Amino acid sequence: MLRGWLRLPLTLLSAAGLGMAAPASAPPSGPAWSADPESQYLLDLQIRQRGLGDGVRAYPVPEGTCVILGDLVTALDLPIKIDLAAKRAEGWAFKEANRLVIDRVAGKVAFGAANNEAIAPTAIRDAPDGWCVETATLSRWLGLTVEPRTDAALLLLDSKDKLPVELAAERRERAARLTKASLPLAALPRVSLPYRMWRTPSVDVMMDAGVTYEARSGARIDHRASILAAGEALQMSYDARVSVSKFGMPTGLRFRAYRSDPDGELLGPLRATHAALGDVEGVGSPLAGGTATGRGAMITNRPLFQSVAFDRTQFSGELPPGWDAELYRNGELIAFAGEAPNGQYRFDDVALGFGDNRFEIVTYGPQGQVKRRIETVNVGQGAVPPGETHYWAGVVDPGRDLIERHRGGAPPNRDAGWRAAASVEHGLDQRTSVAALVQTLAVDDRRVTYVEGTVRRSIGPAVTEFGAARDSSGGMALRAQALAKIGATNLSWSSFWSRDFAARPQGLSAVSEHRFSVDAPLKLGGHTVMPLHGDLRLSSRKDGGRTLEANARTSIMLSRFNLATLLRYRDERLPDGLGSRSQVEAGLIGSGRIGPVRVRGTTEFEIAPGTKLRRAELSGYWRGSGSADWEGAVAYEQDGKLRGRVTHVRRFDALAVAGTLEAASNGSVAAGLNLSFSLDRGSNGWRASRQPLAATGSVRAQLFRDDNGNGRRDAGEKVEQGAVLTAGSRPADRPSGKDGWASVAGLDNFRPVAIGVDTSSLSDPNLVPTIAAQVIVPRPGVSAELMIPLTGGGAIEGSLLKDGGSAFEGLDLELVDAKGNVVSTVRSDYDGFFLFERVPPGRYLLRLTEASRAAAKADSAALRSSVELQPEQAVVRLGALVVKATAPEIAAVNQEVVSGDFAALRR
Repeated sequence: MLRGWLRLPLTLLSAAGLGMAAPASAPPSGPAWSADPESQYLLDLQIRQRGLGDGVRAYPVPEGTCVILGDLVTALDLPIKIDLAAKRAEGWAFKEANRLVIDRVAGKVAFGAANNEAIAPTAIRDAPDGWCVETATLSRWLGLTVEPRTDAALLLLDSKDKLPVELAAERRERAARLTKASLPLAALPRVSLPYRMWRTPSVDVMMDAGVTYEARSGARIDHRASILAAGEALQMSYDARVSVSKFGMPTGLRFRAYRSDPDGELLGPLRATHAALGDVEGVGSPLAGGTATGRGAMITNRPLFQSVAFDRTQFSGELPPGWDAELYRNGELIAFAGEAPNGQYRFDDVALGFGDNRFEIVTYGPQGQVKRRIETVNVGQGAVPPGETHYWAGVVDPGRDLIERHRGGAPPNRDAGWRAAASVEHGLDQRTSVAALVQTLAVDDRRVTYVEGTVRRSIGPAVTEFGAARDSSGGMALRAQALAKIGATNLSWSSFWSRDFAARPQGLSAVSEHRFSVDAPLKLGGHTVMPLHGDLRLSSRKDGGRTLEANARTSIMLSRFNLATLLRYRDERLPDGLGSRSQVEAGLIGSGRIGPVRVRGTTEFEIAPGTKLRRAELSGYWRGSGSADWEGAVAYEQDGKLRGRVTHVRRFDALAVAGTLEAASNGSVAAGLNLSFSLDRGSNGWRASRQPLAATGSVRAQLFRDDNGNGRRDAGEKVEQGAVLTAGSRPADRPSGKDGWASVAGLDNFRPVAIGVDTSSLSDPNLVPTIAAQVIVPRPGVSAELMIPLTGGGAIEGSLLKDGGSAFEGLDLELVDAKGNVVSTVRSDYDGFFLFERVPPGRYLLRLTEASRAAAKADSAALRSSVELQPEQAVVRLGALVVKATAPEIAAVNQEVVSGDFAALRR
């Protein structure tokens, strides 16, 4: 920020282009003034906390400050030509419509769209460096605020819109961030978020109301609501979802009480990561089916985010009315889920490939909400680290809610009945793990218990798993699976055989089953790659029937549009030679953008035994302004009916509203209204938000100027308005208000995130947070509250020299605080100069990074053991620091050693 003070004499940056050799002359009508070289100073140019150029030269004048116009033109990269000999400057500022013509001979200036005025006698003065223009005059001519801060050696600019030079710098920074390493969360202070005996729940509310008219049935009024509440009671988290019908009666009620800890510190010696009671999810097995959801209880110490099976996984989550979801794997769109009666999305039997599998679930709401959930599943190394043991134990009643509206009714399916299971996994080494599972379940109204053992082993670019099971009726089952990656191609194989194995529930009655799949990228030239997927499944049943299924899928990204095509083939041979049935289906899923419109489309075709279009829908979403959106959709259904709808969305701070009109080809029309909002209670009372607060975590923070440095907001300390809170790389939707509070919602549950401040949004360029960032682990429905003290920051600068006295360029330096945390890293310039900006007051250690110490062959990384910046101190100048090199060993007597600029060693 103040580097210009150390870089005198100044370089003549614009001597050739600005005609600095022309003789200076004072305006004939101006006051007597002459440029005094001793009074000249250099101001760092800054706009919105961003430094621009190498500074501008300035002089004090009776009216305040004048700056050299040529320096400003160079720093802002303005297309303005200054002809000192002709006493004329011409060009435009920031956009071509904003012309600037200065004619000192005529004494007039034209600026902006159509502004003209006479040049005041004090507006422009001649200096040896060029024209020196008074800052208030520059503000008017350029259409932005130009404010000199000579006490801090700054020239502050401000404009309503970002300048082209700012946008160019942001593009360069985005490019640089493409390879930026992740933030080391372990080195940041962690904010404790203790559980409470009672925490008022956050509530997400979705309400629908509508009227439908049909010629045959007349008008019908519908309304429904979905409410999700999440809070804490008895030092446990709880969530409850209630669905209400148009009669005001609950159609579904789910409740769960639980504790989750990613660090595995629950229940003392059990070191559990998750324990739950209520509506829970059970454990799955490739032999006895996938996971089951229902009332029950469970406990585990498995990692919170782990695949549910060897080569398969599943995802589920809340899906309120009017929402839909898309599933992407490694950027490929592979599945779509629409509105479900139970208010959840579920993607089952999702295939995994060897290595990293990056899944992204994108859910879309009726008011334009877009929520993203990212999960990464790695397949390759042992599922359990060497020497560690993972367990799971629980009971579950599949398909039953903890609180049911109708009691004593028929079971939800033929496999209903309590299940109890316990599993143990142990890592033998880095590549080998073993597991055992015991489960009892109901199959066709009888109780079956079975025991399963598994061995998993990684072999080069492949991982294999073998398992065997025996049930209480004497049945046996064997399975084998393998995943491999050859080049860019993923291969998957699994086989299952059984003999009288009764533990296979309804729908999984095959006595043998074999699967094979392949995923391979097809390069189409350039950087275009089309992923290809194919899988084959052959199963044989006990009654002699056989089923063959084949699926093929591909997707391609065309510009900003992702297209996925699906082809399914199924051939079922009936037992006892009764014939066979074949079916072929195709589908197309598309998602992307056409201009400002987000477009999504789905189609389903039946190719065999008949040919027909089952369903097609095309929708477009257009964001009209910051608070108003439009959506339109056209759909064709199997019965030949065409439907069309248009929706208008309005978003407010406290809620979001959507109105919909719909018409169909059978003459029916409908109108509806959708309302969504969330409520939670903080230290300053209730607040309403359109952002979901119950399903995900959120953070609220108050930013204030900590004048006395005690970390607390005391009486008289001002809050900071307009500051932007950040959660990792994600900024808050709105800056802090007049009360200094800012919030960010929609945080991933139980995943640590760094909460900080975008320093470019602070009103004072010298303000910095006393703590750069704080780590918090979000919990559903819990709005964590933080205090973020701000203090005046300063600068630490100096120069690095080699032993021989020349400048040392390209060394990375670290500033380390009293706690051993690295608060900033900079690199020395070509002349050895380095500058740490926006440094909070305190005592620091200055050192080289280990890589730079090794490259410089320095005898020590430490350069200064104690560098102290006082609260009111603008800059600490360290001067020249010599990087002392380690003396090289002398190989033999009378051998002269020369090492660059290091002093010659005496023999």
